[in-house]
Amino acid sequence: MAGKVGVSSSTVANRINDLEKRGVILSNHPIINYSETGLGHHLLVTATVPLRDREKMMDGIMEVSGIVSIRELLTNKENLSLEVVGRTSEDIEETLESLDSLGVDIERMRMMKQERTNPYNHFGEEFANEEDTG
Repeated sequence: MAGKVGVSSSTVANRINDLEKRGVILSNHPIINYSETGLGHHLLVTATVPLRDREKMMDGIMEVSGIVSIRELLTNKENLSLEVVGRTSEDIEETLESLDSLGVDIERMRMMKQERTNPYNHFGEEFANEEDTG
């Protein structure tokens, strides 16, 4: 990373540490090609949980085997988006049964083919400079 932006590795590390302390960077996660790991079943699941229980249910959902991530959505229905992986369809079924036992209503499931992301600087230099001064 340092070589790409023309600074020392310690400068990059200091900047990342500062952004983590400020709560700008919450975590660093790689994008995994799950089929290469043997986890060829990769789904996006849209689910509904009661609004009043959503926050406390998320911790329990993250403990379910096969759950990679949860995105909380600001709607009453379909208010969670879950990323689920498994080696077999039976693994996926077990994950879905565990979610059901927690009171999670599955609304939709889609098989995921691939994922791409843009880096933060994708938004442009002007946006990054505004954030630095704020």
